[in-house]
Amino acid sequence: MGGHYQILIPLLSIFLVRVDLTDLFPLELRVQVLEVTDGDTVLLRYRNQRLKLRLAKIDAPELAQPFLSGSPGAGLLARRCLHAELAGKSELIARLQSRDLYGRYLGDLDEVSLRLVRSGCAVIYPYAVFSSRGEKFRFLRALAEARRARRGLWKFGGIAQPKNWRRSSKRISRQRWRR
Repeated sequence: MGGHYQILIPLLSIFLVRVDLTDLFPLELRVQVLEVTDGDTVLLRYRNQRLKLRLAKIDAPELAQPFLSGSPGAGLLARRCLHAELAGKSELIARLQSRDLYGRYLGDLDEVSLRLVRSGCAVIYPYAVFSSRGEKFRFLRALAEARRARRGLWKFGGIAQPKNWRRSSKRISRQRWRR
């Protein structure tokens, strides 16, 4: 009987060390917005700390990303949309879910992610994890309505999926560098 505990306790301690508390439940913080970095990232202040929050479930165009029509400005439009959504609010509730590999927190800020998709300023991140099928349906319906009504980015012809655009722009810049 004692042999089982000799194996079980070290394994349990490894598990407890590797689990991030935000994996178990989202953390809610009352924050202030310091800066809108781009269409899906903001710099926040919580007490005397600065936190970088990447809005989960959405992907906004990069600042240099053009519209599908070739005209520039898709990323700047997305940034202005996020800034407008957050303007005039002194304190917001940030729901932190986890961290990404760049050290940014992933989460939402007063459910602004869904509002950005609904207003046509962002698309759904291809690998987004939703809490329920209902939540996923709300995001999909909001995206379809924005496209149909030609709101935000769709007013100017739409955008390539930002994830794909990042990959192709890296490939092009590598080819230029090799010449």
